[in-house]
Amino acid sequence: MASVARVTYTPFPFAAIVGQDEAKLALILASINPRVGGVLLSGPKGTGKTTIVRAAGELLPALDRALCAYGCDPAGSNLCATCAATLDRGEIIKSKKIRGEIVELPTSAQLDDVVGAVDLKAALERSTIDFRPGLLARANRNVLYVDEINLLSDLAVDALLDAAAQGVVHVKRGQHAIDYPSRFTLIGTMNPEEGELRPQITDRIGLRVFVKSAPSFEERLEIYRRNAAFARDARGVAAAYEAATKKLRTRLSNAMKRIESVIVEPAAEAAAIEATARLGIDSHRTEFVALEAASALAAWEGRDRATPADVARVFPLAARLRRSRLRVEAQSEHLQEDAAIAAALEATLGENAGDDAPNETEHVPRIVVAPELTQKTPLAQRPQREREGLPIGTQTLQPGGRLDIGATLIDRAASSKSGMTPEPKEPLDAATPMRLSILVVDASLSTQKSSELVRAAGRELLRPIYTERERAALISCWGPRAEIAVDENTGRNIDLVAARLDELEPGAIRALTPLPEALELARTIAERFRRSHPGGEVDVAVFSDGRANVPIGGEAMLASAIGGDGARELGELASEQCRHIASQLAGRTNLTCVNLDEYESHPLMRELATLARGRYFPLSAVVAKIL
Repeated sequence: MASVARVTYTPFPFAAIVGQDEAKLALILASINPRVGGVLLSGPKGTGKTTIVRAAGELLPALDRALCAYGCDPAGSNLCATCAATLDRGEIIKSKKIRGEIVELPTSAQLDDVVGAVDLKAALERSTIDFRPGLLARANRNVLYVDEINLLSDLAVDALLDAAAQGVVHVKRGQHAIDYPSRFTLIGTMNPEEGELRPQITDRIGLRVFVKSAPSFEERLEIYRRNAAFARDARGVAAAYEAATKKLRTRLSNAMKRIESVIVEPAAEAAAIEATARLGIDSHRTEFVALEAASALAAWEGRDRATPADVARVFPLAARLRRSRLRVEAQSEHLQEDAAIAAALEATLGENAGDDAPNETEHVPRIVVAPELTQKTPLAQRPQREREGLPIGTQTLQPGGRLDIGATLIDRAASSKSGMTPEPKEPLDAATPMRLSILVVDASLSTQKSSELVRAAGRELLRPIYTERERAALISCWGPRAEIAVDENTGRNIDLVAARLDELEPGAIRALTPLPEALELARTIAERFRRSHPGGEVDVAVFSDGRANVPIGGEAMLASAIGGDGARELGELASEQCRHIASQLAGRTNLTCVNLDEYESHPLMRELATLARGRYFPLSAVVAKIL
């Protein structure tokens, strides 16, 4: 069994936290009713998110837990294999009262740490195949806390999603597989400045709270004084609030017992469903979370009925971050398609019935994007690195191959029991590399006519990125300076990229085009991404008319561009800088240049595509508004 070194830790008392009423209420409701689906605390650093979560862990009451590795509920149905076998033999599952705990999942955790793995030590020393449970096993019937959840690896997020959806973790390593129960309350904290959370896991988390700093001088002063006292004497402060902590713990325990008997009034159900519909939220999880949270609120306050007033208090927590621009667009397309199908059927049936009256339909212009623009270079599979997960399979070690120690030990253990000869193994693994798509959009005054078409093309480029769970970044090119609207980390949230893209409206104050700086920012992001993801692919799509007139060169150069001094010389210098950067992108990124100039009178965009060994399109060749 793996050794665990622990240190004595005294959390800040929950009753001593100043303000943050919404965050505290959300954590209490999620603890009372696991069906709420957990809590996401989002806010800037230093606002006490982690402190609140760890303090809430002291309120968790003792539960009746089986003495197995997973702490199963002896009276429940979600049992591990050991507890299920005990019941099958007609025996009673041994258990005892054990306090709940917060299981912390670090962002650096590997997939084996999360779900568990075959115990290599046992395979090596005893030639036995034993399973070593992961953090999701400890989290069963507890709170699973992920600090900086938006920075968690995709493999770990996938494991969390599967466990949250099914309440069971499936682990398969070669020919060996095991299932175990894992029903937990997921608590995540994040700083939006460091990147957004994947939409798939955001939707799974029930309640969302924006944690802000204290608004008043008095509150900030009290926060300082209490934290200073805790830093000097943590145990003394905890002892001072021990009575309040026990009172909250008892109240929470009573609410957990009462929750199953709470009745949701029909008016409360109607309020949650109608409010969700008015917001245009598609997910049924919204009203489910709101009503389960309202039930928990009633139980917390010692009532047996959840009313519309309870729904009103918790609905903002359940409805935040539920709407998606890309989902709305996709739904709109489906509705248009269904309407067209219905119109075709109506016209066909009308003709068969001998109706001579034509069925006229209104022709609405729509923007069409050619598939050539959205085509991407196929991602070639490459060897899968250790930090990206486990090998997909193994094979007998070939000359010059890479020995898979774990698979070899497991094969040795299995072979010794079956009388077969063990063979050294190598990983038979392949993984698709990460891909980043960078959109560089010229929003200067000269591109005003094409802005609608550019947004349509950008959204079309984002669709496959959203589907394949890739990343995107957005660079706006207008005014005296280019800027990163969405970076590669925040670009995990494709909805945010789409929203920022829609906000790029050309105007009179944006007549300058700092195209060299925009391309340099794209190159910087690309190199940063490739360092973080070796072997990753980077696509760069540049939408501009090629009228670069703000070169890179410090404040003096910037002042000259703004003042209009030496416009021709500045334009030539800016164009030359663009060519130099494009040549640096050759072979390292897949560059697509889309010329927004109607007459292609500026050849710079074509030159950049040639230098970068990329693709070139006039906007009119790939995007059009048609009836």
